[in-house]
Amino acid sequence: MKFKKYTIDFKLKIIPLIPLLGYYGVSKIYGIDRKSLREWKKRKNELEKIKNKENSFRLPGGGTKIKNPEIENQISKFLLRCNEIGIPINTGMIIDELIRIEPNMKFKERSSLRKWCYRFLGRFKSNQLCKE
Repeated sequence: MKFKKYTIDFKLKIIPLIPLLGYYGVSKIYGIDRKSLREWKKRKNELEKIKNKENSFRLPGGGTKIKNPEIENQISKFLLRCNEIGIPINTGMIIDELIRIEPNMKFKERSSLRKWCYRFLGRFKSNQLCKE
């Protein structure tokens, strides 16, 4: 199933139609889930406050939360040192460093750590782009 993203402006244009057509009618015409429409209507005040911000899709505080920020901070320092020296980075190195930093942490599988590495590298690269 593919998720759809709607801008805050679009959401604010749809909300006034709900009392006229009802949730079912708006859902049928625009192809939006009724549960989403209810959530938009509940959060109308929040949406109006942030409608002119640069992020036009997501409310503040959305997205996945970092579970262990101190570990990620240590790994990002490790990656920066590797980058300064000129060592190419791969997920195996990151997993080994993670196990070295936190040997008592219980991991389900190495493949789940690999997935975590890809998400971490995405955050790490976006943070580095913001700093430069």
